[in-house]
Amino acid sequence: LHGLPILADCELLVVSPLSRAVQTAAAAFGEHPACRTVLTALHTERCCSVSDEGRCKSDLAGMFPFLETWEGFAELDENWTPKCSTDKAWRETRVPAFLEWLAAQPEKRIVVVGHGAFFSALLGRYLANCEVAEFAESWHGGRERLRGWQGL
Repeated sequence: LHGLPILADCELLVVSPLSRAVQTAAAAFGEHPACRTVLTALHTERCCSVSDEGRCKSDLAGMFPFLETWEGFAELDENWTPKCSTDKAWRETRVPAFLEWLAAQPEKRIVVVGHGAFFSALLGRYLANCEVAEFAESWHGGRERLRGWQGL
């Protein structure tokens, strides 16, 4: 993903706090991206097994010290990760909340590093690991899904 032209004009990088997303973002953009970078649990993977639960904030800081420079890290709760017992309504709660949050951001070229099931709910299909897809606002104020797919 590093150096991919479609990612070059990124104005805002939004990253889930799950380790695999942090690793992907750092590999593609570096530990100190040139754009505004926000860590948020709004689009973390849905929780259906223990492997979908993330590490606590202090463990993340130990593994990825650079996260402390990313916006959103300071606000992240120590035990931020959704639990399988409390995340059953993720499609109805977190997906709309994430879309609302994205719409409120001033940047236009936004890259989101996240997870398969969440992207499936957002885009209507699963993405392969490290696949890039464009999700564009339509001229009518709505969102066009499945526009500009580019499988990598």
